Amino acid sequence: MHKERLQQMVTMLRGLPEEKRENFDLTDWSCGTTACAVGWACLDPVFIEQGLTFDKYRIAPEFMGNDGWYAVKAFFDIGFGQACDLFDIDNYAKGSHTGPDEVAARIEAFIAA
Repeated sequence: MHKERLQQMVTMLRGLPEEKRENFDLTDWSCGTTACAVGWACLDPVFIEQGLTFDKYRIAPEFMGNDGWYAVKAFFDIGFGQACDLFDIDNYAKGSHTGPDEVAARIEAFIAA
C-alpha cells in the first residue's frame, strides 16, 4: 500500500472546491465535468507528477501502461478488491450521492487498519 498517495488523495478530496464537490459522482471517471475521486485525482498536479494521468481515448485513468481499475490498483499499490472498496460506487450505500468526504473517510479508515 502506498500510504503517502492515499493520504494525498484524502487531502485532495477534502480540499475540493465547492464547484467540484457539486460535480462529484462515483459513477464516472470523466475529468473536468462530472468526476469520481480517481477522476479528480487525474487532474491533481501532485498525482500527475507521480504519473497518474487520464486517457481521454479510453476515458479512464492511466498509470504505467495500466488503465481503469488496473491503474488505480498499481498507482496506490493496493489489491483490486481494495481499489473497488475505496472507489467503486457499488460499495457505497448512497451510490451516486456519495460525497468526497465520505470517500476520504473510507480511505482514512483503510490507512489506519
